[in-house]
Amino acid sequence: MIERIRQFIKSNNLNIDKPVVCAVSGGADSLALIQVLYELGYKVILAHVNHHKRIESMEEAKAMEAYAKEKNIPFELLDYHFSGNGNFHDESHNARYNFFRDVANKYNTNIIATAHHAKDQLETILIKMMEGSNLYGYGGMPISYDDGKYIVIRPILLLTKEEICEFLNSRNIKWYEDSSNSSDEFLRNRLRHHVIPLLEKECPDLYNKVIQYSNLLHESFDYIRYDSKVYLSNNDGMINIDNFKDLRIALKKDIISLMLEGYNIEKNNAIISDILDLSKSINGTKEIALKDNYFVIKEYNLIYISKKENKQFESIYLNINDIKIYGNKYKFYFSKNMPKNNAKYIKLCYNQLELPLLIRNKNDGDFIALKEGNKKVSRVLIDRKHPKYKRGEVPIILDNNGNVLWIYNYLKSDIVYKQKDNADIYLVCEVL
Repeated sequence: MIERIRQFIKSNNLNIDKPVVCAVSGGADSLALIQVLYELGYKVILAHVNHHKRIESMEEAKAMEAYAKEKNIPFELLDYHFSGNGNFHDESHNARYNFFRDVANKYNTNIIATAHHAKDQLETILIKMMEGSNLYGYGGMPISYDDGKYIVIRPILLLTKEEICEFLNSRNIKWYEDSSNSSDEFLRNRLRHHVIPLLEKECPDLYNKVIQYSNLLHESFDYIRYDSKVYLSNNDGMINIDNFKDLRIALKKDIISLMLEGYNIEKNNAIISDILDLSKSINGTKEIALKDNYFVIKEYNLIYISKKENKQFESIYLNINDIKIYGNKYKFYFSKNMPKNNAKYIKLCYNQLELPLLIRNKNDGDFIALKEGNKKVSRVLIDRKHPKYKRGEVPIILDNNGNVLWIYNYLKSDIVYKQKDNADIYLVCEVL
């Protein structure tokens, strides 16, 4: 079995070149995980969480500390106490993984190993099929997952529960059973106790088939996800209906999934289908309500996700030596030199400045003077297809006489253009 795990790690490019934080509960699976990695010669850290939910919790914590001492490996313990607020499963899950990340930081590593095995994988796939998901979800748990800072690996995902128990018995290693695993209260347990035994009986090679199935779906997902990331990157995180409508349906669905994931919004086939329908509508602004006050909004030829908030941007005044922050997003100041970064600016004549300048969001009656005549600020934003929900965030810059000089990022007034021959100072705006 040790050699099978070695080959599994190698064939799946699990580059374990740093210490590994092993999530060890005291059950058979997690003890097999750390024992296998230990025997393979990797540097391991035993990270144990005492949830204080069962009488045996203290005994298990002491046993894990003793195991670590016997192997001469580091032991880290989290004494976790549920706050009583919210969902125990969600809160404890977040606490565990925050603990594992903290342990990884302590030991200058970014590799965290969990003890999911083949039966866990099958249960996850069945649950995803029942709930509805995308290609990634239907493929179950990936062998490794890189979030950009930490890498979670599952080195024993190919093993069955029977193989794990046999391995531990061969090493005379005692493990602990969680009594909640025998209860049919949870869907995962019901699948484990009643459905999976039937599948095992019908398909002797079931778990190899599960691995093949999972790998195939994840490989297909990776291929599509690459194009989804490119699409959203090229379209500022939004769907442009003009270039979206001719895409393949699998790519369309994954682009929508990726948008939802960016806001931690749970996705299902119904939501994805609704957004697809939205992309086929022709006229008008339409919305789909999501959770936590998020909405999918179709406006003009764009579809985007927004959280509806009543943002109030406080007006600010700007004098010649000031540096002011507007809406915790924009930094305004004057400069005698043209900005060398990507900041936006307008060039003004110092002697014609009517100070202080006023920077605020738009008012209904605002207009900007153009060479061809006055135009309402709101109409400028509509014509430029600036999303309706963000129009109140666009900085409007006025002089001390109330004249609109600049609609940030969109339009300079005729007053500014008339100063260009004498302009000698820059009004600069940097996005923070």
